[in-house]
Amino acid sequence: MRLEDELKAYARAIGIHSLGIGSAAPFPEEAALLESMREEGTYPAFTERDPALRTRPGRWLKNAASVIAIAVSYHSQEHHHPPARGELRGLVSRYAWGRDYHPVLKEKLDAVVSFLSQRVGRPVAFAPFVDTGPPVERAVAVRAGIGWFGKNACIYTPRHGSYVFLAQVVTDVELEPDPPVSRACGPCDRCIRACPTGAIERPFWVNPYKCLSYITQMPGMIPKEYRKAMGRRLWGCDVCQIVCPWNWEAEKEGDPAFSAGEGEGPRPELIPLLTMSNAQFRARFGRTAMGWRGKKTIQRNACICLGNIGDPRAVPALADRLHRDPKPVVRASAAWALGEIGGAQARRELERALRREQDPMVIGEIRDALDAAGKTAQA
Repeated sequence: MRLEDELKAYARAIGIHSLGIGSAAPFPEEAALLESMREEGTYPAFTERDPALRTRPGRWLKNAASVIAIAVSYHSQEHHHPPARGELRGLVSRYAWGRDYHPVLKEKLDAVVSFLSQRVGRPVAFAPFVDTGPPVERAVAVRAGIGWFGKNACIYTPRHGSYVFLAQVVTDVELEPDPPVSRACGPCDRCIRACPTGAIERPFWVNPYKCLSYITQMPGMIPKEYRKAMGRRLWGCDVCQIVCPWNWEAEKEGDPAFSAGEGEGPRPELIPLLTMSNAQFRARFGRTAMGWRGKKTIQRNACICLGNIGDPRAVPALADRLHRDPKPVVRASAAWALGEIGGAQARRELERALRREQDPMVIGEIRDALDAAGKTAQA
C-alpha cells in the first residue's frame, strides 16, 4: 500500500472524515484576492494581516514539501429547530454546540504526524494549524482535494457538505498530491438570497464585516444596522448552510465531541446569561468555541436577542444590567433592548438610568432607546 493510502486509512481510523494532500507551492490567486480585499477594506478579521505570509507555505515551515489537509464533520442527528414561540432562548451556530474544535483537531493532526514519522522512519519537520496562524485554510483544502468552494465561500466535501472543521499541517515529507474535486453550485443562489445581512455580495465573495458569524463575535457594540438582523442569534449564523441543497443530503455522522451533549447546545436560555459569574461562564462555555471572546460578548449578544424577541418579561433582567453591569457595552446593549421592547416600565428604567449614567456611549444608547420606546408606545 502506498504511504499516502496508509495515511488516509489511519486518518479514518482516528475519526478524520477526509484527508487530502497538496503541494507546498505558493497560492498566487489567493494572495491577489487578499490584497484586493485589503484595498476594499474587507480583509478578514481575526486572521494574519500579511497576505504574503498567508499564501506561501515555505514561510510556514522551512523545507516545506507537502501540505496535509483534514476535514472533521460536526454534523449530527440533532435538529436545528428554533426555540418555540414564547421561549426566551437564543440560537447558537451548529459548530459551537459541543466542544471547542481547536484542541480536538490539534490532537488528530499530532497523531497523523506521529504516524507519518513512524512510516518514513525519521522525525519529520512539521507545523500544524487549526484555524490559527497564517494558512489560507480553505484554499489549502481545495488544493488537497478535500472539497470545493460554494457560493457562500464555505468548503463543501462530497460526503459531509460544509458542516466540517478544517485543519492542516505542512511537512518536509514529499507526498503525492491528490487531484481536486470538480463540483459546482451551478445556477443555484439560495445562500445569496437567504443571507440576513447581504454579506454574500456576489458569488464566492463574502464581506466578513457584514456576516453575522463575525458580527456576533466582534468587539465593542454591534452596529445598529445589524442588530435586528441578528434575531435570536446568540452566536454565529448557519442560514447560508441550512438553505444549501448540498447540505440536505450531508451524512450526519459527525465527531461525538461536537454534539450538543458536550457543550451549551443550540438554544440556551438568555436571561440567566445576563447575570452569570466568571466561574459560571467558564463552566458553561470554557470548553466550547464560544469561550474565547469572553463573558461580555455573550451578555451583549443576549441583550440584543432579548430586544429582538420583544417580550416584556425580559424588562426586569435588562433593567438590572442597565443599572448594575460594570461593562459599558452590556449596559448600552441592555438600553437598546429596552427601547425595542418598549412599554411604561422600560421607559421608567431608561429615564432613571439616564439621570445617573456617566459613559457617553451608554448615554447615547439610552437616549436612542427612549426615542424607540416612545415610537413603540405610539404604534
